[in-house]
Amino acid sequence: MDATTPATEVLRPSPARWLVTAAICAAFVWAGSAILASHALLAWVCIAFFGLGVAVALVNLLPGASGLVLDAEGFEIVSLFRRSRVGWAEVARFGEIHVGLERLVGFDFVAGPRGDRGLQRINRRVSGFHAALPDRYRLDAAELARRLEARRQAWRSHRPERRGR
Repeated sequence: MDATTPATEVLRPSPARWLVTAAICAAFVWAGSAILASHALLAWVCIAFFGLGVAVALVNLLPGASGLVLDAEGFEIVSLFRRSRVGWAEVARFGEIHVGLERLVGFDFVAGPRGDRGLQRINRRVSGFHAALPDRYRLDAAELARRLEARRQAWRSHRPERRGR
């Protein structure tokens, strides 16, 4: 982190990605409605499931619905207007992970898993990290991991208890 890095940085996901998701889900809703007469149960399951997918995708396009907020004390993941904060003091490391064809940023907690320990143990076995960010926020995963790690290191070198030493 250098002098040009803003104190607070807000990263947003790609709207194109959510529009594509909404379009794909809408196509499955249409397919479900097309088979309604011949396969009613399957059609309604398809319409309900993918209709919910359309709604979630469109809600994520609203301002403030999703993003990643970076500041001097940590980061905040915003997903469907729900906020989850993680302090730099809680994070041991960041790194790039591969989940199927997707590249994301994973991170480990300093004191081991936080929250659902069983799920995080599974995450650790599958990806090598306790948790992962839900998006790359229009950045390459490796670049986002570097940016997060730079902020974490800057916090470590400037935290108050280290200044007096």
